[in-house]
Amino acid sequence: MDTKLSREKIIEAAFQLLEETPDIEKLSMRNIAKRIGVQAPALYWYFQNKQALLQSMVDEIERHFETPEKSANWKQTIFSYMENYYELYQQFPCSIEIEMSTIPSSSLRLTRYNDLLGILRSAGFSVESSFTAINGLQHLLFGLLIDVSKEKQLYKKIFDGDKYLNQQVVLMKQYVTDNQLTHVEESFAYRQQKKQKDTFKRMITLFLDSLEIDKPK
Repeated sequence: MDTKLSREKIIEAAFQLLEETPDIEKLSMRNIAKRIGVQAPALYWYFQNKQALLQSMVDEIERHFETPEKSANWKQTIFSYMENYYELYQQFPCSIEIEMSTIPSSSLRLTRYNDLLGILRSAGFSVESSFTAINGLQHLLFGLLIDVSKEKQLYKKIFDGDKYLNQQVVLMKQYVTDNQLTHVEESFAYRQQKKQKDTFKRMITLFLDSLEIDKPK
């Protein structure tokens, strides 16, 4: 076992590589070993395989989550959880992809999921409503951040000189203008004015307000 190695060093190197190339499919034990300056087989003393590494990486992400204080207002508590998760996923490269590529088998992730469900159950929601709401909120957050990430990748290609993609953007805007798609035009303008986090917070507010329909009287 190489004395220069540790689980923490391997995880750190993996995140560094993802920062440079944000694609977990391209992350390999060989590349990580090269970054650290050791032979690839040495990594297997610490992680059985790449999947085991990803499981530890997602736990590392989760360890940085700041658990909000619970309030008497269930909506405020859930809102704070989602806002903190939004902030958390900005701190690590490919955090959403790592979350989606791993099993929530650790005590940390399972306990936090249980806590979120418990907030709604304690507020009087049914098992069905609690499950649907918490998973819906997660999908909302994941979907937004993945969409933003993919959009950034597309625009990077445009800035790097991809003429075809640039032409598609021009055609899109031209079609909206020529066909007087005013609602789309308004939405484009609104999106440019608003910060991404503000949009997310508004989404969460609308989502939580809609849950009132299912809340027992």
